[in-house]
Amino acid sequence: MKQLFSGNPQANWGNKIIKDLAFIKRKGRYPITYKVISPICSALVLFTFTWPVLLNGIAASGDAPRFALFIMLACSAMMLGIAAYQLVTVFSFKRIETTLYLQGNKDLLIKFLLSQHLAYTQHPDAQEVFMIISKNLSVSGDFREVMVFIADDKQILINSHFSGSRISINPPSKYYKQMANRLKEWIKTHANTASTQALSFSKN
Repeated sequence: MKQLFSGNPQANWGNKIIKDLAFIKRKGRYPITYKVISPICSALVLFTFTWPVLLNGIAASGDAPRFALFIMLACSAMMLGIAAYQLVTVFSFKRIETTLYLQGNKDLLIKFLLSQHLAYTQHPDAQEVFMIISKNLSVSGDFREVMVFIADDKQILINSHFSGSRISINPPSKYYKQMANRLKEWIKTHANTASTQALSFSKN
């Protein structure tokens, strides 16, 4: 499966986001199309045809070959399960609930990113969409971690995936989980201030 944003992520990341923005806000994930899941579907079809053969081999074999075939069957099922889990993880957004609406959450995100001294970009056609791109993680080619933040009414969505010229469904890094937890804790101590400021601005 290719990454959500292959090639130069800064050049084409926005097209995918804007097209699916309403869906992402509603469902908390990217749309999963047949093109995306076709590798796993192919593996599932192959597994469906091969596991009866393995089961027959297990039943007809001696103890040692039977154990080896059982291990092969278990490993195949485990690999398929891991691939499906990683696919769901890559396409899902972490949801952080807030008491603010879109503009308040957007301001909150800007303050958080600045407080963490993080360089970020905002989509020109949807200012509630933010992105952080890591340095190139590959010695050959282009391979980066892309972290996406989406401000919405009463929620902030966060997703992380790897983008570049390689094919991968690598799960998000530990840094992504740390960032999500850090934002959640930061909101607990700053959301009330942002809400008060937004209220005073609206009165003025």
